[in-house]
Amino acid sequence: SALIDDLFELAQLDTGHLELFCDVNSLSDLISDTLEGFMARAEARGVKLSGAVSNQVDPVWMAPEKISRVLRNLLENALRHTPQGGEVRLHADTADSNVVVTVQDTGEGIPQDDLPHVFDRFFRGEKSRSREGTGRGGAGLGLAIAKGLVEAHGGRIWVESALGEGTVISFALPKGQPAMS
Repeated sequence: SALIDDLFELAQLDTGHLELFCDVNSLSDLISDTLEGFMARAEARGVKLSGAVSNQVDPVWMAPEKISRVLRNLLENALRHTPQGGEVRLHADTADSNVVVTVQDTGEGIPQDDLPHVFDRFFRGEKSRSREGTGRGGAGLGLAIAKGLVEAHGGRIWVESALGEGTVISFALPKGQPAMS
């Protein structure tokens, strides 16, 4: 049923029918809650999970349940691909009139040839990153949903990675309420 919910949400994003209930909210509280929710999972995997939020981040015009989903998707991926003894860091800061959120891991990294496709639906990269290869993979929808939700907020998302060094996925959201047209 989770896969059906994901596909339904993607269909809504594609057609522009996803309703965002945006208001001024605390991104720092949302990040703190998300980190707290993942702490036990990180500890069980032997991965250090940390976070930091700049004082200038709040308030942010957003739909908190949707940005929470983005954060969860990014942290799930980072934890899934970070080995025991590794680290996942969630950080938020401001840049120009945007808030930039970054999830950085010390996992296996993503091959350069795969980077342009990581936000594509059902993309899981190499066999070692797939569900069949490790028992750890998902359906390949998490990053596609994250991209759609960030873009629905008027933001953008991008990835940087190096094999053997880890991955950094960042997204930027406009800090203020968009101008009405």
